[in-house]
Amino acid sequence: MKLNKNGWGFIEFFAFLAIFIICLLIAAYGLRQFGLLDDDWHFVEMDEWSNKEKEEDKDKPEVTYASLREDMVEATKKYILYYYNNELGIDTLNIKVSQLKKNGYLDKLEDYKGRECSGYVSVYLDSQNKIMYDPYLKCKEYETGGYESRKDG
Repeated sequence: MKLNKNGWGFIEFFAFLAIFIICLLIAAYGLRQFGLLDDDWHFVEMDEWSNKEKEEDKDKPEVTYASLREDMVEATKKYILYYYNNELGIDTLNIKVSQLKKNGYLDKLEDYKGRECSGYVSVYLDSQNKIMYDPYLKCKEYETGGYESRKDG
């Protein structure tokens, strides 16, 4: 490309214009793939974009380790009521998740990534003869403090 006093020539101008248009098309395609452009190639408002994400998240139930422990306790309460009629002795019972699943009190116990978790619930009477439930959960990335694998085996 040889410049003269008159600036760019026709060929240089059209080459620059072609490269610029190709870059714009690639950028627009990328924006559309990312979800910032709709099917009509109009920009999506940020509120609409965040609302779409929120609507997608509404379909999925939120799974937290706390909610998994709560599910374990609720299933264990039903189990204790059915098998022990809420009458416990002085010993601590360790009800395994596998027992709860086997007897139909718990369908599944999976973390937020869909990986299987295990655990047990320690059931005992406190000093006022109130039934206490202590859930111990073990997942791939999480373990409740005080968890003992020998009680889950």
